[in-house]
Amino acid sequence: MWASTGNATLAGRMSAVVGALHECQRASGTGYLSAFPAEFFDRFEAIRPVWAPYYTVHKIMQGLLDQHVVAGDGRALGMAVAMADYFAGRVRSVIRRYSIERHWASLNEETGGMNDVLYQLYTITVPSVSSFFSFLLENLRQRFRSTF
Repeated sequence: MWASTGNATLAGRMSAVVGALHECQRASGTGYLSAFPAEFFDRFEAIRPVWAPYYTVHKIMQGLLDQHVVAGDGRALGMAVAMADYFAGRVRSVIRRYSIERHWASLNEETGGMNDVLYQLYTITVPSVSSFFSFLLENLRQRFRSTF
């Protein structure tokens, strides 16, 4: 909204929100940032019922990327990269503990727009750990293309 209005008050509020979220992420020390505990992703990875955690994370990451691209907030880009790194680590862990097929099975549940936000992040940050995550999501799409 700031980009279309140029409203300085709104720009200040957006920056303050990014700052507050940055402090939350920094306090976690892992790169994780969400409104719910990371345990929801444990359930997701175990293919147990849980409400759409990746949907929410996608929205947070997309907002951060928009803050970087549109408002030029470098903190927001660093935060999105830290989130991608955190989730890439989770995916690697699932593949190591189980298999890549298990990872694909979990993606049959819900991933929101994660592939889109990770592709956007990849184009901004090449090379980055987030490219690993984008590769896995694209691999899944290619693998099941004939069934959709």
